[in-house]
Amino acid sequence: MAYNFLDLTNEVISRFNEVVLTESGFVSSRGFQTQCKNAVNDAINYVNQKEYSWPFNHTTQTDVLTATTTRYTIPANAKHVDYDTFRLVKDDALGCGGGKLRILDYKEYLGRNISQEDEVDVGAVPTNVFRTPDNNYGLYPYPDKAYSVKYEYYLYTTSLVEALDAPTIPQQYRQVIVDGATAYGYQYRGEASQYQLNFARFEQGIKNMQTLLANRADYIRSTVLSRNTTSLASL
Repeated sequence: MAYNFLDLTNEVISRFNEVVLTESGFVSSRGFQTQCKNAVNDAINYVNQKEYSWPFNHTTQTDVLTATTTRYTIPANAKHVDYDTFRLVKDDALGCGGGKLRILDYKEYLGRNISQEDEVDVGAVPTNVFRTPDNNYGLYPYPDKAYSVKYEYYLYTTSLVEALDAPTIPQQYRQVIVDGATAYGYQYRGEASQYQLNFARFEQGIKNMQTLLANRADYIRSTVLSRNTTSLASL
């Protein structure tokens, strides 16, 4: 079974015992068929809004820096940037050894380092990154060469449009999407009891996804030092 906008929509339509769509007639859908298309996108949007850190929405960005430039713009589709992942890309030709950038509080940058933006010839290999109030990022010191910086973020997703468009949500969770879209279908029809039943199943499916994909426990390493019992006994 295919996993795309057409297939998901038809699965929802079939639950209502309505006539399914073909690829050629997908764009020209009418009435409840169009509502089912909208319901699929509504379900996908709801899943993505319930958890910003879905691993299937995780991506990595590499920016080539500009000499003497302090501030840079994050991608338009970035929902949440993990500033703890900022690192320089090693480049022997530029004399850059790479390495992680330290996070600098913006107010601390204003108090101690912002004068660099009014000066020339103070650039170097950046060692710090800070988040600006407009949700972009800056570097200190500003680069003196075209180094590259890499970081990770979680992205906003776009609505499905074409029949063969596929969601970023993995295929094994297709039934979560279908359950949600079915719930919205009943909501469009004004069938409150069926809406509540299907929406409860939809919510449970999302919770199961969160358990499997998002609720990760960080590794904890013990720092307890063992006492030398032999030395103590000899005292």
